[in-house]
Amino acid sequence: MAKALPTSTKMNEQARVDSASQILKRFYVAERTLMRTLGAWFVATSQWDLKRQLSADMWRTAQHADALRTRVLELRYPRRDVDRKYDTDVLALMAEVAKAADTQEFIAGVYDVVIPALVQGYEAYIARTDWLDDAPTVYRVQHILVDKQTEIAAMRTLREQVYGAGEPARVEQWRDYLRLYLDSIGGFDGLGEVSTPPESHPCAGRPAFDVPRTVERDPRWRPVLFHLPHENKYDAAGREAWKRIEALDKRVAMQVWSAISHFNEIWAAEVPASVMWDLDTEPWAFYMDLARWAWDETRHSTMGWRVLEGWGWDVPDLVPWANALYNSTGSTPARQRLALLHFYEEGLLRSGTKQIELKILESAQDDNSSMDMDYDWADEAIHVNYGYTWLKHLLGDDKAGREELQRLTDEARAKHADFVLAHKDDPDVSLAPYFERLYPVVQAMMTDIPDDGLDIVWAPVAADEEVLKEL
Repeated sequence: MAKALPTSTKMNEQARVDSASQILKRFYVAERTLMRTLGAWFVATSQWDLKRQLSADMWRTAQHADALRTRVLELRYPRRDVDRKYDTDVLALMAEVAKAADTQEFIAGVYDVVIPALVQGYEAYIARTDWLDDAPTVYRVQHILVDKQTEIAAMRTLREQVYGAGEPARVEQWRDYLRLYLDSIGGFDGLGEVSTPPESHPCAGRPAFDVPRTVERDPRWRPVLFHLPHENKYDAAGREAWKRIEALDKRVAMQVWSAISHFNEIWAAEVPASVMWDLDTEPWAFYMDLARWAWDETRHSTMGWRVLEGWGWDVPDLVPWANALYNSTGSTPARQRLALLHFYEEGLLRSGTKQIELKILESAQDDNSSMDMDYDWADEAIHVNYGYTWLKHLLGDDKAGREELQRLTDEARAKHADFVLAHKDDPDVSLAPYFERLYPVVQAMMTDIPDDGLDIVWAPVAADEEVLKEL
């Protein structure tokens, strides 16, 4: 008879490397898909407070997916199947999650079903694994859990602020459907009993979700296409109204311009978030970079919001929140939307516009806006590299690829110009009413500061450079 020393610890078979790596890969697939879905619904959501939360959670979810992906690669290194042969049942469930009828259903599905189920799965994983043998996973999952629980709590508070305590019966029905579907695949870890998905449920059978090709803004704002007079050469009244503000003091005008521009950078977040949804087979680093890009631009938008609110302004009444920069090209191919965004980002960096704006804000002794612009400048340098890297990946680095990038950019700028022309007579196109309301507010807030003699000369970057001649 063979001899052996007794085992010192009885281990759960699911804690072994092969089983653990399979479970972690299912978690990774869920997080990866959730990241893209949060990004797409960030585009679909008009409500400003929810929009900010979805963007931040999208970026955190990208970090969670990356941590899990890295750990799967570490187990049985150098196995490289982490981005192949995804669990089809997890993908099918997450495709259903995206089919929410509206933001209220989406939030209920993600924050009441999906994320709590992931939390439960992570807690069960930690409970059965060996904290010494699998210490790198334990560390990563513990930090993911902190984020997830914070997200659930934050959205619970925010949802009540936005929608109130009550909800339509259909929202609970949607939760019920997703819970049943999740149970049918054995949970996110796949360890539960597998059964047939709830195909007869009233919520089953909805059409596939697609990211919106046009966006709407929070209904607290009046509809408006443009936010400042550098994108619409037909808005002569808006330019004249803006020049009145500029005539008060160029430093003050830059403070106002910078805050409004920052707030309206939300379109630059919507572009990479929508591209992530449209392109679903790119390298993992592509999604990491675009999630960061979208979150950064949401941060920039929030910077502007914070400054505007800090001045005590009624922001929806005084500040335009535009949609034309996204809507003019939202239906174009993903790579073309990315090309136009890269045109703006690279143009701002090349022309030194951000640096000039920073000097003017410092001259105005506006510490908050100066620091915002300084961090914005740092972020934009990263974004230019993202655009360069991934457009080269999508189009090629040869002469044909560079020519295609130029063609896509020129065509996108032309589409934007056509959009401006088509809407030049719309009743909501003129910015004059905003600037006329804003003028006395700005005038009343102005204070004297020492003149440092700065020569204030600058120009923004615009898709249609003709408009700059009249600014």
